[in-house]
Amino acid sequence: MRWNSIVFKLGLTIFIILVSVLLPLIYAINQLFSGFYLSENHHQVDRLADKYSNILKSTEDLASLTTVANLTETEICIIDQKGKILYSSNKGLFRSGNHVSNKLLQTLNSKQTVQIEYQNPTNNTNYIVSGKPLRLSNKVSGGLLVFSDAEHIKNSVRHMQLLLVVSLVGALFIALGFTYIASKKLASPLLEMEKVTREVAKGKFYNKVDVSSNDEVGSLALAINDLGQELERYRNRQRDFFANISHDLRTPISYIKGYTQVIYDKLYTDEKEKEQYLSIIINEVNQLNVLIDDLFELSKLEGGQLELYLNWINVQELIEGCLNKVRLKAKQKKIQLSIQLKDNIPYIYTDGARLEQLLMNILENAIRYNKLNGHIEIKGWIEKKKVYLSIKDTGVGIAEEDLPYIFERFYKTDKSRSNRLGSTGLGLSIVKHLVLLLEGEIKVKSTLHKGTTFLITLPSKIKGDVQDEKL
Repeated sequence: MRWNSIVFKLGLTIFIILVSVLLPLIYAINQLFSGFYLSENHHQVDRLADKYSNILKSTEDLASLTTVANLTETEICIIDQKGKILYSSNKGLFRSGNHVSNKLLQTLNSKQTVQIEYQNPTNNTNYIVSGKPLRLSNKVSGGLLVFSDAEHIKNSVRHMQLLLVVSLVGALFIALGFTYIASKKLASPLLEMEKVTREVAKGKFYNKVDVSSNDEVGSLALAINDLGQELERYRNRQRDFFANISHDLRTPISYIKGYTQVIYDKLYTDEKEKEQYLSIIINEVNQLNVLIDDLFELSKLEGGQLELYLNWINVQELIEGCLNKVRLKAKQKKIQLSIQLKDNIPYIYTDGARLEQLLMNILENAIRYNKLNGHIEIKGWIEKKKVYLSIKDTGVGIAEEDLPYIFERFYKTDKSRSNRLGSTGLGLSIVKHLVLLLEGEIKVKSTLHKGTTFLITLPSKIKGDVQDEKL
């Protein structure tokens, strides 16, 4: 496993989080149990001291203290007011006649209960000490000291701490295993995505990521799969596009070359036939010009190199001008043109040349794919400070499965029909880019064999660097 891999980084992060939680938790448990255990022992010694002092006050039987001390594993001393030991249950450790420390003595003289830790200099043993003021037969005034060995308490605490350390080590190993499994589980989809995206980068778009969850990771996997499909579709459209362009270029060039050679070799019979050949050459040159212009226009649009020249435009005059330009083509197919514009449509601040270009592309398509004796209707109205233009034809229509892709520059709904009718498949892609450039929207509805309707929405005033011009 590489140190800079996502598995290691993710695992290390999870492990650090778990350790950051476990260490304070173990420390808090240790402090809690240690404090509780020591406190309980202090209270226990204190209760023994109370009982012993009560027994002595009632019976004054000093001999029984030795037996009680042995049973409770404690040591008992009685001292006078000056700290001199009057009685000891263990004369080897606490000899009669010796004096206790000033600390114990001062606490007893203040008539307060004493509870401290004490180290015996004789055997260097640590004791927990509890003291009680004591008065016997109204003659001896002093105090009662009860010593409990603190070593077994500390041993118990150390044993508990050892158990906590073992538990901590076990928890760390479990955390390590959990971290490894969790990091592998979390990182495996990412590693698979990396593998698939590298394959997609090599052109293997058919590879897919397994979607195993409905969370953000699953959503990312779906996005990568969708990207692969889109890239595959793009590559196929591009391949088809270049095949069509090659065909569209080769055909007119072949005609031009062939008929030019005929004229050059003077293989025509009369001037009329020569003029016919020249007419074919001119038509093919015009077709080449249209194709090259479309490619050049689309290249500028996609590269953001097209500048806008904004001005106040009369929408009705612009549409009527477009209809006049296509009227001859419509007449050749006996197509009726009609226009219905609301009177309240104002002047709009936009680029008139680009608006005319996109309308001409749609109108020429409507004529090209319309039926004989067909009809094209243009409607316009204003709503919420936006201008709506509808262009409806009675043509061959577009299949429902083709509608989402008709604005793609490499897409043709019917290759045979498109080639026969002289389309390059670029017109609607140019329209889409022009509409976006004019800050508008375009929608299309179509029924196969019945017709198509394009709905264009334009703002009454688009943003631009050009200063507003007054009418």
